[in-house]
Amino acid sequence: MPFNTRQGRAEFTKDPMKYPASLRHGLLVLALGLIALPASADKDCDAPLNRWQSRDAVRQMAAAQGWQIQRLKIDDGCYEVRGTDSQGRAFKAKIDPETLKVLKMKQGERRHAPDRDRDDKGAAQQARPAQPASETE
Repeated sequence: MPFNTRQGRAEFTKDPMKYPASLRHGLLVLALGLIALPASADKDCDAPLNRWQSRDAVRQMAAAQGWQIQRLKIDDGCYEVRGTDSQGRAFKAKIDPETLKVLKMKQGERRHAPDRDRDDKGAAQQARPAQPASETE
């Protein structure tokens, strides 16, 4: 609610037009931007399901490119492939399900240092240096 601070105390006013026009305009733009935000966070791919190519077609396309697929899933209406390319580099690719065109591709390094191992629960275990033998043994 609008207020003014005449005589050192806050008083609520009933006239919002006392705010400068630039402030009113800025708040209007901000409000409209926040309303439009969910509409812009739409899916990356918008092909209807009846026009999607099969997962087998994605696997065939990947094999033709020399890719080894480790994970194939659907994300934001697109196929998402994680794997390694023909040179053994890790990657993540977003693929249009209708055309099988690569929309985005991220080349990545290994996430974990090679000297780290995982236990059976998936938790990282740091390699520990050997302890020197005690003299009392």
